[in-house]
Amino acid sequence: MTGENLIKSEDFQGSKFPDLAVLYPEELEAMYEVAELQTFAADETVITEGQEGDYLYLVRSGLLRVIKQHAGSIYEVATIAPGDVFGEFSVLFQSKAGAEVRTMDACELYAIPSKTVRDILNDNERFMRATTQLAEKRSAASALAVNPIFSTLPMAVREVALFNAKFVSLAANEVLLAEGEVEDNHMFIILSGELEVTIVHPNKKNENIFLATLSSGDEAGEITVVTNMPHMATVKALGAVRALAIRNSFIVAWAERHTDFAYALYGLVYRKLSKTQDILSDVLSESEAKVLTLNTMPSLEEFKQQHGL
Repeated sequence: MTGENLIKSEDFQGSKFPDLAVLYPEELEAMYEVAELQTFAADETVITEGQEGDYLYLVRSGLLRVIKQHAGSIYEVATIAPGDVFGEFSVLFQSKAGAEVRTMDACELYAIPSKTVRDILNDNERFMRATTQLAEKRSAASALAVNPIFSTLPMAVREVALFNAKFVSLAANEVLLAEGEVEDNHMFIILSGELEVTIVHPNKKNENIFLATLSSGDEAGEITVVTNMPHMATVKALGAVRALAIRNSFIVAWAERHTDFAYALYGLVYRKLSKTQDILSDVLSESEAKVLTLNTMPSLEEFKQQHGL
């Protein structure tokens, strides 16, 4: 990698970088004055996962890939192309990089020192909002890439999922899913915060049975997709929560088109219901626990027929 400060003003234009379109001319000029043109060879690391964020990068030329390590495996999260911006999460939140960014071929990047970017963010509400939205979308893409269900989908399909999904915010004690209800037709991926999963004791209606705590990267609502039954438990936020909501109709369509995704979905639901059955067996009879859990699932053969597998 090499760096140089001689950058032609006509090459450094907000029109070439859509994420900078909200900047005022003087703010773009401030970036231009401190920008450094860095060049990288193919297969060279630009950002290492876990490093401090020193720059916001603008891609002048070349392609890069975003790679994340999770639970001993390596996942490709996204690709970055000319006109894109990256490194925004670390600059925005002054946190360590959550993924590695590596070149796919020779690249030219404009590197803007994080202090300059933060000064502009603090003065320009539109830039702050746009950058925050970009950081959140990248965080959601990372969550989908390492999720045991969605990681089986091609990256292009995950990008479609992200485009069609919506972000949901919950305050403490707000309910995401209510036991017995069928109104919500979404599956959720938790992006931040924690939620408590409980079920009403079938024999003691004023008593709840704790089942699990959900946190970043976990799913909610996927059991209903497989069982076609009302929600078996209540999922309630323990504090501020941010989640990604994906319509069940998309989940079903992907299950019909992508065999690995369908089997991963079925297997995950089976394991969750098995674990829930074990928990309920401590306070109910084994037969009662099974009626509430595994008996709600279609057999694998039925599931395969439903989705044309």
